[in-house]
Parts: sequence; C-alpha cells; structure tokens
Amino acid sequence: MIAIESFKKFRTKDIITILTLSGIWFLINTIINKFLGMQTGFAVTIITATTLMSFTVLLVRKAGTSSLFYLIGGILNWKIDTLGATGLNQLISLAVAGIIFELVFLILKLEIKSVQIDILTGTAISAATIPITNALLLSPIIAKNMMIALINITLIGFFSGLIGGVISFLIWHSIRNTKFILNFEYKY
Repeated sequence: MIAIESFKKFRTKDIITILTLSGIWFLINTIINKFLGMQTGFAVTIITATTLMSFTVLLVRKAGTSSLFYLIGGILNWKIDTLGATGLNQLISLAVAGIIFELVFLILKLEIKSVQIDILTGTAISAATIPITNALLLSPIIAKNMMIALINITLIGFFSGLIGGVISFLIWHSIRNTKFILNFEYKY
C-alpha cells in the first residue's frame, strides 16, 4: 500500500519553489561547467543536484516533486554537459532518476517510516541511475564493453548522491523550525 498523504495537488508556491531551486541548480551548474573538469564537474553537479532535489522534496512534501525538479532542471541545463550527456539524452536520464527516486521514496516510506532514510536512499539510488541511463542511451555496446568504468562512475554517482542527501538534511535540520519554513508549510 502506498502512502496516500504523499499524493496531493501542487500549490502555486510549490511550483514556484521547484522552479526557483531548479534555476539555482542551473546557475551553479553553469559555473561548474566553466571552471571544473569533467570528472570533478560530474561529482559536484550530482552533489548540487541531489542536495537541491532532496531539499525541494523536504520542503514541498508531495509525490512527483523530484521528477518535476529533474525535468525542469534538465530543460534548463539542456546544453550543459556536466552529467555526461546533453539535450534529450540528459532529459531522459534525469526523468528516469526522478522516477526511480519517487518509487524508492514511496516504497520505503511504508516500510521504514523514516523520512531521512527513504529520501537519502532514494537520492543515492536515483543519482546512481544517471550514468547508467546516459551510457545506455549514448551507446549500449560501449557501455557493455566498458563495464568496469561504468560501475566506477555509477559508484561515484551513488556516493555523490548520498553526500548531497546528507547536506540537504543538515540544512533542513537547521532551518525546518524557522518562521519562514513554518509559514511556507502551513499558510495558504
């Protein structure tokens, strides 16, 4: 059974929040692309994306938040290649990552009943799917032939996602009881 409380309509301020945090990811990703190399840029981009995505999920608290965040982020970052692909391939990879996060989040929510565990696990697993999806979209044959390299970059994605999730929780823990957050959550 899936947690029904996760399925609610998005409010206008939820959409604005998702758009704003996706825009922040785009700005940070632009800087990362300009100043960091491909490997470092990939890890820092995953950490940034997962931190912002996890924070968005914690703030909005609705099913579909991560998928929407990743789709908007994929559109904004259309030409930036820090994730290993650009354009439609990147958008598909991010959409798959968003869907994987939602599935893990909804499934673990029932079993563990701990927001930190389900979001953290979902963030890490969804980040690990990005390089796998990119490799399969770009060239399944090369992905098969370079399995060790693909496993390595998948592990980098997993642990970068884990780091991003932890950073998000540290930020959330320090601000969750502030007046701004409480007003956001409970005022219409």
